[in-house]
Amino acid sequence: MVDASKTSLVVCVEDDEPVRDALRGLLRANGMRVVAFASAEEFLASTELQTAACLITDIRLGGISGLDLLDKLSGMTRRIPSILITAHSDVAAGDRARNSGASRIFLKPVSPTDLLEAIRTALAGGPAHTA
Repeated sequence: MVDASKTSLVVCVEDDEPVRDALRGLLRANGMRVVAFASAEEFLASTELQTAACLITDIRLGGISGLDLLDKLSGMTRRIPSILITAHSDVAAGDRARNSGASRIFLKPVSPTDLLEAIRTALAGGPAHTA
């Protein structure tokens, strides 16, 4: 059986460069294929939009927010399992994220173990739930 976490593309959208680099490093260190973008606009204009198997995005981004990105993606025919991260505890944003199809929502700092588990579950098509 092929391990989806090793063959599927994980996309990170994070405008904070050190956080983006840390996410990319964590995923690569765990054998995952990853591409990172500084903005939702960059991701939406990329060819990776068609091949992404899982999306990790910050809720608050410069330009299009992570929540708006999920709304845009929900209008497409292809579903990309999405995991949101945020530094701000906001019940309304959490509710909107769940309604937009986020499978998990994490507060920063994110536990690497929990994030990796959520990614593997998303790639395996496991049940969606929120934190």
